Amino acid sequence: MGSYPIMLNIKDKDVVVVGGGQVAYRKIIGLLQADAKVTVISPSVHEQLKNLSTTNKIIWKNKPFEPTDLTGALLIIAATNSRTVNEFVRLSAHHNQLINVVDAHEKSNFHVPAKLNRGKLTISVATDGASPILAKAICKNLATIYDESYQDYLQFLAVARKKVKQLQLSHDKKRQLLKEITGENYRQSEHKQIEFLQMLTDVINQQD
Repeated sequence: MGSYPIMLNIKDKDVVVVGGGQVAYRKIIGLLQADAKVTVISPSVHEQLKNLSTTNKIIWKNKPFEPTDLTGALLIIAATNSRTVNEFVRLSAHHNQLINVVDAHEKSNFHVPAKLNRGKLTISVATDGASPILAKAICKNLATIYDESYQDYLQFLAVARKKVKQLQLSHDKKRQLLKEITGENYRQSEHKQIEFLQMLTDVINQQD
C-alpha cells in the first residue's frame, strides 16, 4: 500500500509524545520547529527534555500513560522503550488521530521522513520504512546540491510571486515571468534579483 505525502501545518496544534528518552527528544525538536504545542507523558525524561519543560517549551506530565492523555491531540507519537506501552498507546488512539509508533512502522498511520530545510524549501525523503538510514544519506547528498544560498533565493521567489500576482497581465504572462526567475542566472545573482523586484515595483506603481 502506497503512502500519501503531505505537509501539515501544526502550529499551535496539540501533539502528545509518550516517552521521554533520546528518540522522543529528537521527535520533539522537529515538532517544536513547527511550532506545535507538545505534551510529553513519561514518569522520567531525558535531561534535555527537562530543560525544555523548565523553559516552558513543552508540557511534561510526570506520570505513566493513560488513554485520556490523548484527548484533543492531532498527532501522537509513541516513543517509549517498551513495545507493550507503545502498543497500548496505539490502541488508545481514536480513529481520526494520527499516530506514529517508533518501533512499529507498519502499525503507524503517519511517518516522519528525513528532511532537508533551506528556509521555505523543504525536501523530504522517505523509504516507507525500508531504510531510514538510506533516507538520511540521500538528504545529506542533497544538501550539497541545495546549499544555504537557497534560503535567500526562496525568499526572493516568494516576494516576487506576490508582486507578479499584482500585475495586470494574463495568466500565461505571469507564469512566464515566474518561470524565468527559477533559472540559475537569477539564483546566483543577487543583483538580478534586486533588479527584477524593482522592475515589478515600477510596473505596479504605473498601474495605479
